[in-house]
Amino acid sequence: MEIALDEHGHLKNSGDWSPHVSRQMAQLDGIDLTNDHEQIILAVRDIYDETGDTPPMRLLIKVLRQRVDDSIDSRHLYRLFPDGPVRLASKYAGLPKPKHCM
Repeated sequence: MEIALDEHGHLKNSGDWSPHVSRQMAQLDGIDLTNDHEQIILAVRDIYDETGDTPPMRLLIKVLRQRVDDSIDSRHLYRLFPDGPVRLASKYAGLPKPKHCM
């Protein structure tokens, strides 16, 4: 199945998203998604559903500390997503490129 991507590599149609598609997109970027990655991706999707926008880093960390582990910090997120946690998590979550990311 061919999935349409925009010029930034994000899904053109968020309805095409699935965990399988997420893993495929990450593999193209050289990342094998773990449970830790998937928790962050799902949190980004939840925040997007609640607010209509991708979360800034501070909000994402706050939500992850509440839902997953209160020791999560930006270093942890950058270890998982070295090229930008919010941008990559949003990409693999099937969401548009965050407005606040370069």
